[in-house]
Amino acid sequence: MKWMFVQIESPAVEKGSPTLGFRVLSSWFERLVGLLGSGPSAQPVVLMRCGSIHTYGMTYPIDVALVGSRGEVLASERALPPCRVFSHAAAFCAFERPASPFPWPLVGETLRVNSLLFEPEKSAQPCAALPEPVREVAGS
Repeated sequence: MKWMFVQIESPAVEKGSPTLGFRVLSSWFERLVGLLGSGPSAQPVVLMRCGSIHTYGMTYPIDVALVGSRGEVLASERALPPCRVFSHAAAFCAFERPASPFPWPLVGETLRVNSLLFEPEKSAQPCAALPEPVREVAGS
């Protein structure tokens, strides 16, 4: 299982913004499914090579950020309800999570990748066994 950890860079965000963690979905099938079939406690995901998402079939609202190839946030929506489409022609990837009060990237901000992590030994474990992905990482 691959994880991407990013920080929000913006003049409005003070030094030491929280590090956000996302499970990387890169295959066609993984991107097709996304958060579909999950619940409000699902892990955040990033859909690679994705400029448009939909929430048809979802049972809860999600936070979405569409990001360009240089990390620039092109479109951002908090609590996008079910049965909607959200897209941007220049988007390279889509960050999604169940709607949450935690920090979320806004249009005009930039996402800086801190690290990519591959944990083959954890990929066979249930999702509940993985570390909580959306929290401030100690020392950042």
